[in-house]
Parts: sequence; C-alpha cells; structure tokens
Amino acid sequence: MPHAIRRTADGTDTLYHPAYSQTYHSHHGALAEARHVFLEATGVADRLARRTSAAVLEVGFGTGLNALLTAQAALQHGTPLTFVSLEREVLPAATLAALNHGAVLDVQPLADALVAWRASLPAPVPVGRYACDLAPSVALHLLVGDAASAVLPSNAFDAVYLDAFSPDANPGLWTAPFLAGLCASLRPGGRLATYSAKGSVRRTLQAVGFAIEKRPGPPGKREMLVGVKPPG
Repeated sequence: MPHAIRRTADGTDTLYHPAYSQTYHSHHGALAEARHVFLEATGVADRLARRTSAAVLEVGFGTGLNALLTAQAALQHGTPLTFVSLEREVLPAATLAALNHGAVLDVQPLADALVAWRASLPAPVPVGRYACDLAPSVALHLLVGDAASAVLPSNAFDAVYLDAFSPDANPGLWTAPFLAGLCASLRPGGRLATYSAKGSVRRTLQAVGFAIEKRPGPPGKREMLVGVKPPG
C-alpha cells in the first residue's frame, strides 16, 4: 500500500505510513514540530546561528524534512553541517518530489538536490552508507538498514534527533541498548530530543546515562523530552 500524503495544520505535507498506522510528523504541524523538537530543543539552531559547526545524528530520515530544515539553517548562517541519518526504508524519489517541503521551507534547490540524489540510488536502496553533498559545507550521510544494528562512533555528535515511529509502533528503537548507543555517540554536553514524553522512554533515557529535561511540547503535545549527556 503506498504512503498517502497528508497536509498538516501549518501547511506542511507529511506522509501516512500504512504499516505503522502513523504519520511521519505531527498532523498539528510538521514544520512546527521539526523546528520546536529537533532544531531548537537540541540547541542545533542556536549553534548554527553562532557559526559553530554541528554534527547531527537522526533516527528516522523519513520524508527528509528534518534534514532540509537543518541544512537551511546551516546555509543561512554559513555554518558547516554534517547530518547522519538512520533509515530502514528509503522513500522513492517520486514520493519525496510530491511533498511540498521545498516550497513551504523556501528551500527548493535543496529539495530538488535531495530528490535527484535519491533518484540516483537503486530501488529499493540496499543496506549501506550513502553520502550526498546537499550544498557546499552541508554533508548528508544516509545509513540504510536496521537502525538498532548500526555501529555508531563514540563522542561524534553534538545532537541526536530521535524521530522514530512511536514506542508502541516501533519498540526496537526505544530499547535501553539502542538508547545507550545514542548516548555514547554524543559528545559530552550533547543533547538528544524526542517528541515522546512517555514515562517508560524517560526512565530508559535516565537509566542509560542521560540527564532528563521535560519541556513544553510542539503544537498538539503538552510535553516532550530532552536528554543531556553529562560532561566529563
């Protein structure tokens, strides 16, 4: 069954995944959620604005919205960005092209570059690592395969965007071993942000070493979670 395009409350398109019975982003506003939960809560937006290079690890590339939004911020400030994303099922180029991200974000050249890159890859995309320079000083690396089996470098990232499907729908990406690996991949002081505020997620993040902050959620959600890797 194909993914169905859904228009969210802020005018940004997202997709409905039939297997998980969920949309890739909140129907209350995909763009608002991406900015609030990932760029702002992790400190990536502020970091890029200060012209401090950033290395981001994303769990769940999905429609590419988070990557495009982060790349846009990097280009606005002329700041180098490395964006590594874990994804098991890479969407077809035609599906990515049908979304309105380029127009809504005003990043059509970036969106076009992403679609062209996807079109250059096989369908389906085999397990492996794929690199794309979306723009000068903006490097995208897509790790295709089971995210829970990915080998991640230690102390390599400034931020983690934990944007997997929900713990109920995709429990394998919310386990203690996987979250511990995300913590290890962060540099001291690095931040992990997720839209989920579930108690079991909070407790597991704490158990693997994160200091937890509860924050107001994006539109439609009362709370969200931020995990900070302690310094030292």
